[in-house]
Amino acid sequence: MSDFNVLPIPDSVAKRIRETRVDDYGHQLSVSVATENDSGPCRSCLTVFRPGEGRLLFSYAPNQCDHPYNEIGPIYIHEQECRAYTHYDSFPSELRTRRPLVLRFYEEFGGLIGGELVGERNVEDVIAKAFEDAQVKYLHARTATVGCFVARIERPESY
Repeated sequence: MSDFNVLPIPDSVAKRIRETRVDDYGHQLSVSVATENDSGPCRSCLTVFRPGEGRLLFSYAPNQCDHPYNEIGPIYIHEQECRAYTHYDSFPSELRTRRPLVLRFYEEFGGLIGGELVGERNVEDVIAKAFEDAQVKYLHARTATVGCFVARIERPESY
């Protein structure tokens, strides 16, 4: 068992997006098809899209608090229902080497207090080091190149 939990977007968000095809900001959604060169991760099941799979692009704000660091940005989910990621105590294997990852560190009320490029290091080691600071309440895994949200990482006692 690890000292952290990796959380996808809430299942309720993914279901609502698939049903309504409208995000929280009123954007109408459309389906795109993943290609060999553009196959990023689904933020619900935290697996990489396979070429030919339909995906929905929508705007999402990953922090649960009203704060300037609650960045609104684009994320994808499978067009068809997928099984939400539930192996919370491990970092998704498909996401380890897909794109450079950055971890952003947040305090309890949503303020950004740091960040770390994972690079070639073991992501679990970077997570453990971040949580050595008692001020760090949760992390966001994001793509380092464009900053898109991938997953939330919490201490198990945060639940």
